[in-house]
Amino acid sequence: MGQIELIADEQHLRERLTHYIETGVPENKLTVMSTRGYADFLIDFPDVNERMPAGRSLEEMLAQLDGSQRLTMTNSERENYTNALNNGELLLYIDNESGIETSPGEETIELREERLAVDKETVQTGEVVVEKYTDSTVEEFDVPVNMDNVTVERRAVEGEPLFETYNNTEDSDDDLGIIRIPVTKERIRVIKEHVVTEEIVITKEVVEKMEHVSGTVKHDDIRVSEVKNEDVDK
Repeated sequence: MGQIELIADEQHLRERLTHYIETGVPENKLTVMSTRGYADFLIDFPDVNERMPAGRSLEEMLAQLDGSQRLTMTNSERENYTNALNNGELLLYIDNESGIETSPGEETIELREERLAVDKETVQTGEVVVEKYTDSTVEEFDVPVNMDNVTVERRAVEGEPLFETYNNTEDSDDDLGIIRIPVTKERIRVIKEHVVTEEIVITKEVVEKMEHVSGTVKHDDIRVSEVKNEDVDK
């Protein structure tokens, strides 16, 4: 009668394979069942079989080993093993029919235990969005400007000019008695220019923290008690 063990990870699988080989079970009577290939890992165990579901049930994989089904499972065990395969866990099948023979009158009881396997996955908890936008502010300030202001002042001349001096003054056709004085003023022109005032540096770092995980596992043990037949003692 064969048996199946649930395997947590590759290290656990190596330990169990080594255990059975050292106790005399041939490698070709050990079969690893999983949904992903372990050919590279099994290089150290060249004669250990490997089976993948590929749409087949657990019973069909076991029957394919040598054409016979040597394992009787309850519905609960069948569901447990099938769910383990679907969840990416490993199953180790041990064909005990070719294993170590027991002495006459000797019976064996298999003790099993559960083991915790902790896996990690990366999930996105959010994102940081950095957006640049243009804002406007009004700046007000006073700028002094200069402008020409012309003042015309009339003054009285003291004393009369000589008649000869007045007659010697020649009138010019260009002037015609007109005086032109340019009048100017300053005009404000506002110029905008882009300058870099600061820069934003964005960094992301991975922060590690410890999280405590726990789980309840079961293991088989034995309790020995003696029941006396009172009729025999009388």
